[in-house]
Amino acid sequence: MNDKCQSIDEPLYTSAQTYALGYYLRQYKPAEIAENLNVATRTIQQWIAKFGWKAMRDDAPVELMMRQRIAYLMWVEKKHESQLKELELLLEQKRKRDQALKPKETSSPGTQSGQQKRGRPSNKTKNDISGITAEMLADFREKTFFQYQKDIHGHKLNNDINEFRFYLKSRQIGLTYYFAFEAFEDAILNGDNQIFLSASRKQSEIFKNYIRRFALEIGDVELKGKDELWLSNGACLNFLSTNARTSQGFNGHLYFDEVFWIPKFKELDDFAGGMSIQSQYRTTYLSTPSSTAHEAYSKWAGKKEHNIDVSHKGLKNGSMGVDGIFRQVITVDDAIAGGANFFNLDKLHRKYPDKSVFDNLLRCVFLDDASSFFSIKALLMCKTDTSLWEDVALDSLHPVGRRDVLVGYDPRGGGQGEGSDDAGLIVALKPEKKGGVFRLLERIRLKGASYEAQATAIEAITKKYNVVHLEMDVGGVGSAVAELVRKFYPALIEVDYSPEMKRMMAYKAREIINAGRLQFDDEWDDLVHSFLMIRQHTTKASNQITFISNRSKVGSHADLAWAAMHVLHWEPIDILRDDSTTVSFL
Repeated sequence: MNDKCQSIDEPLYTSAQTYALGYYLRQYKPAEIAENLNVATRTIQQWIAKFGWKAMRDDAPVELMMRQRIAYLMWVEKKHESQLKELELLLEQKRKRDQALKPKETSSPGTQSGQQKRGRPSNKTKNDISGITAEMLADFREKTFFQYQKDIHGHKLNNDINEFRFYLKSRQIGLTYYFAFEAFEDAILNGDNQIFLSASRKQSEIFKNYIRRFALEIGDVELKGKDELWLSNGACLNFLSTNARTSQGFNGHLYFDEVFWIPKFKELDDFAGGMSIQSQYRTTYLSTPSSTAHEAYSKWAGKKEHNIDVSHKGLKNGSMGVDGIFRQVITVDDAIAGGANFFNLDKLHRKYPDKSVFDNLLRCVFLDDASSFFSIKALLMCKTDTSLWEDVALDSLHPVGRRDVLVGYDPRGGGQGEGSDDAGLIVALKPEKKGGVFRLLERIRLKGASYEAQATAIEAITKKYNVVHLEMDVGGVGSAVAELVRKFYPALIEVDYSPEMKRMMAYKAREIINAGRLQFDDEWDDLVHSFLMIRQHTTKASNQITFISNRSKVGSHADLAWAAMHVLHWEPIDILRDDSTTVSFL
């Protein structure tokens, strides 16, 4: 042990040592840690010896580490496939350890044989929730949720309006969390089946993880199950992604999540409707807004002859439509008025200075698809479950090994000028054949980062992947970043936006998207939104057609789209011509 007295302000480890310790505790080898942190292997070995990391890793209490890891994974809302598998494995291992360590039941003086603690049922029954009472659930609900969430609970109890509910919501106001509790409470009290249908498997896992947390916190019960959770009272909770083939054969109360961000909504809605067709079951739609051109919009707006007012003013307090659907709009302002104390409107306005972006993300205003150059229908068809990509391991140091990748970077947040401080980076696998599919691996957004920080982020990507194409805009502030990037990547391709260049990039990207040759993770709604922000525009000075990302010159939200277009710009415009002899794929 080092006898040196450490100052209260002195960190135990440097930043590099902290990262190194994290890798070491996750069983990385010293050489792998050194490569990832760009330090010498000998240095890592010295740290291991100096700070006693081996003993820390080998002798740490297994039970404590297991509990800490389970707690961490449960709080991760958007899990990678490997994290989901790890969580299942850890929960199963913990169950086995608990069973092995559990003493045989004996009678103690003053107690009855087999007497259980309040809320802690016997382990003999799988997912035994018999110890969770209505009073325990009510107490948790009362102390946990804000008024606008409690109001929704009142809607559920009102049989005059609860058959079909549709909530249009701001981002990050806790409705997913609330509805997970509502379904959990209902399953325990009434034994009813609950079905969660989400835009992706990872999104449905968020519901499942919330419910597991409720069971642990309220009743100290660890719920077991992979694709479904069977409770001891016979209730079954199913967690499905938006695949029409999987939405048949289930029945229960249906929660249809983020409906404005899924492809083929009408087809899926027809299939899913059968799951809650029985009279005792409710159907609940919830989503943030995307575009008025989305198939779900007609469901939200209702038929023209019904004259349903779907404005915020008309639906702020909720309203029952003549079509039998109860609708409500809940903006960030409504959430704040309802008690949400985790928002700061001034900070949100600084983060999203463009009004159209702010209103879409936080005030439930739909984008007008007619003004967008890209089609939301085509963009949503690009979504895919990337966990099925067996040749990609995003959690590893080198996710695709030494295969070629393409990188696009937009340092100016959509090419709008020097006032913008957003920047976007996209990493994609190079198509394996002529006219093949671009698979997007990573997207990174840098807000307010210095030139040096931006260049450092790009350099980290070049170490992580075998980058054969790195392209970025060098107009405005991009020139300073490019100067730093060229030092470690001399082959940088520099693009200086002009109306002609932006037009060529946008048309090329739309061609690839409409042809179904772009794939990205089904959680990347921010990329869809980014493309929808791009509009065609005619310049006043030269009367040329160009493309802009927003109505103001600050705060563009289209940086990811422009970064993606730099990736797609790698492909020659005439790639599909049969008589082309200028391109070869190695």
